[in-house]
Amino acid sequence: MSQNQLIIQNYFGELITLSQEIDQDDSIMLSDFLNVISLKINNIEEEKIKYSSEVSKIILTEMGGSIKTLIATVLYTLFDEAEIKQFNKNKIINPIVFKILKGLFNIPNLKTDKIDKQSEQFIKLLLMITDDVRAILIKLSLELFKLRNLEKFDESDRKIIVNQSKNLYTPLAHRIGLYKIKTEFEEKTMKFNEEDMYRFIANKLNETKNVRDRYIDTFIKPIDELLKKTGYKYTIKGRPKSIHSIWNKMKNQKVSFEEVYDLFAIRVILKSDLKNEKNICWNVYSIITDIYKPNPKRLRDWISAPKISGYESLHTTVLGPENKWVEVQIRTERMDEIAEKGPAAHWRYKSGKEGGDVDWLSKIREAIENPSDTALDKETDAKTQLYSDEILVFTPEGDLKSLKKDYTVLDFAFSVHSKIGETCSGAIVNGKIQPLSYKLENGDTVKILTNKNKRPNSEWLEIAKGSKTILKIKRALKSILYDRAESGKEIIKEKLERIKVEFSDNTIDLLSEFFNFKTTIEFYHAVGSGTIDISKIKQAFDKKIVNDEIQPINKKETIEHRRVSNTDYLIIDEHISSLDFTLSKCCNPLPGDDIFGFISVNKGTRIHKYSCSNAPDLLKRYPYRVVNAKWKIDDIHASFSANIFINGYDRVGISSEISDIITKEFNLKLQAISFKTVNFNMFDGVVVLKVNNKKQLSDLINRIKMLKSVKSVFQK
Repeated sequence: MSQNQLIIQNYFGELITLSQEIDQDDSIMLSDFLNVISLKINNIEEEKIKYSSEVSKIILTEMGGSIKTLIATVLYTLFDEAEIKQFNKNKIINPIVFKILKGLFNIPNLKTDKIDKQSEQFIKLLLMITDDVRAILIKLSLELFKLRNLEKFDESDRKIIVNQSKNLYTPLAHRIGLYKIKTEFEEKTMKFNEEDMYRFIANKLNETKNVRDRYIDTFIKPIDELLKKTGYKYTIKGRPKSIHSIWNKMKNQKVSFEEVYDLFAIRVILKSDLKNEKNICWNVYSIITDIYKPNPKRLRDWISAPKISGYESLHTTVLGPENKWVEVQIRTERMDEIAEKGPAAHWRYKSGKEGGDVDWLSKIREAIENPSDTALDKETDAKTQLYSDEILVFTPEGDLKSLKKDYTVLDFAFSVHSKIGETCSGAIVNGKIQPLSYKLENGDTVKILTNKNKRPNSEWLEIAKGSKTILKIKRALKSILYDRAESGKEIIKEKLERIKVEFSDNTIDLLSEFFNFKTTIEFYHAVGSGTIDISKIKQAFDKKIVNDEIQPINKKETIEHRRVSNTDYLIIDEHISSLDFTLSKCCNPLPGDDIFGFISVNKGTRIHKYSCSNAPDLLKRYPYRVVNAKWKIDDIHASFSANIFINGYDRVGISSEISDIITKEFNLKLQAISFKTVNFNMFDGVVVLKVNNKKQLSDLINRIKMLKSVKSVFQK
C-alpha cells in the first residue's frame, strides 16, 4: 500500500467503507474522487487532513449527508477556492459538487457583534446566497467542529465562535430541523457563557439520576407490557431534558431546579412501513392514554401537520405515578432519524411520502432528501419564488439591509437615510468604487460615498428602481426647485431695482414670457440655477415697448399718415413734447444720435436710434412704417434722460466722487444713483441723469472712466 493510500485509509476510512455500501453510480463517483485526493494528499499538511476527516465524519454520521455533500466537504476543507476552480475547469469535480462549493465560497465573513441583533436576517442571507442548501449543512458541520474543539482556539476566537453559534447557527440548525445539532450548539454555548449555572444543573441532574431512572422504569413498565401484547416492534427510552432547556424553564417559569417538573421525556420509537406509520403512532397514543391521563392542552400532532423543518412526531403530556407530569414522544424509526439528523437524513428514504402542507423550506428539504438534478431544480424554484424579489447587503458596520432585486447603489443610499441619498456620489462595493447605477447583489458590502456639493437631478429618476427612492428623489428635486426659485426671485428683485423697473406680477409675467417659461416658478428656478443670462432682462422691456409700437395697421393708411416723403425728414427740436413724436424708452435717443421714426398705432411716432437693439427688426420687417428723422441741434435747449452703467472696484467714497463729477464738474441734474457691491469686492452702479446731447454724455462717460477704481462705463 502506497503512502498516499495509507493516509487515505487512516483518515478517510469511513468514505472507503461507504463506497462499498452505496449504489454503483455513487460508488464510482466516490472512488474516482478518492483517487484524485490520493494524488494531492502529500502536498497537504497532516493537521489539515485530520481536520477534513473529522468534519467529514460529522457530515456522514450526524447530518445524514449524501455522497456529493461529503465530497464537497472534503474538497472545501483541503483546498482553496482557486484550486477548486481549477479542478472544475479540468472537469475533475461533479457539477453539483461544484455548485455546493460555490455556495460555501459565497458565504461572507460575518461581523460577530451584529449577529445577535439581526440573526433572522443573517439566516435568510445564508439561505439566499448559497446555490445549494447542502452548503449550509457543511457550514454547520464546520461550526460544530469548532465548538467541539474550543480549547484549540485563543480566547478572542472562542468568543467569536460561541457568539456565532449562539445567535446564528443554533437558530439555523433549528430551522432546518437539525434538533440534535441544535441542542449541542445550545449546550456548548451555555457552558462557555454561563459555566457556573451549567455545572450547577449538570450536578443536580447527576445527583438525581438514580431517582429519575427508577421513576422512568416504573413509568415505562405498564406501557411496555401492553405494547408487547400488540405485537409492535419498538424501543422505549427515557432521556433527560438538555441542560439548556432546563435552564430556560427555570428562567421562564421563575422556578428553582427542583420545581421543574419535566426534567426528562419518554420516547417510543416504532418500526413501521411508510404506509401504516400514522395509524400505528395513534394506536400507541391510545394505549398510553388508556394507562395515564393526558393533558389535552399539551397534545402536539406533528404527524398530520409536520413542522416546517420536516419534523414528525406525536407529543403528549400525561399524569404519571406520584402525580407527576411526564412528556411522551411517539414516532417511527424514520421520523426519529429525521428528528436526530435533520431533513438531510431523509435522503435514505427516496421513495418516502412528501409532507402535506409543503412550503419553501419543505421543497428545500426535498432537495436535501433526494440530491438529484430534478430535486435541485425544485430547490432552485423554491428559492426563486421566495427570494426572487429580495436581496440582503451589508453596511460597512456589518448591519444587514434588505432591498429588492435589481436595486442600485442609489436605492441603497436612500434606504440608509434621505440626506445620504441626496448627497450620494457613488459607493465602494466589496472594495471597488461603483457608480450610482450599479446593481447590488446578495452579500455585497456597500459603503456609500457622499459629496456635500452633490444634489439630485432628474437623471436619478432613471437610475432608481424603488418606488420609495423615486418618491424621495422627487421630493428632493421639488425642494431644490423651490430653493433655487426663491434665490432666483431675490436676484430678479435686485436686477429690477437696478434698472428702475417695478417688481410686480405683470413684470414677472412679461419676463417669463420673454425667456419662454410657462410658469413663474420655472423662470425663478432658471434664474437661481444660473441657466439664463439676466443681463438680457432689460431687452424684455425694450421688446414690450416695441411690441406696443408695432400693432397691426393698414399699410395704405400708414403711407397716407406720413407727413413727409422719403426724401423729407422729421425734424426733432426742443418742441418735441408738443408734437406727435416721443422718444423711445428702449434706447433713449439723444441729440447727436442717428435716429429714425417709427409710426405706432395710438402713440404717434416713436423715435429710435439706429444703434437700438430693436432697430434691425423694425427696419427689415416694417419698412413702410419707418420715416426719416434728424435733430435740429441748434434749436434744442431741452434736457433728456439718460442711463449710464458703471462697473469697478469697490472702495469708500467712489459713489460720492462720481456724483460730484456729474453735478459739480458737468453741472448736470442727477436723478438717481445706485451702487451695489458684487463678487470679489467689485461694484455695479446705475446712474440716471439729464443731459442735453450725445456729446455731453460722451464727455461725461470719458471723465468717469478716468477714475482709478472704474473698470467700465457705458450707456444703453
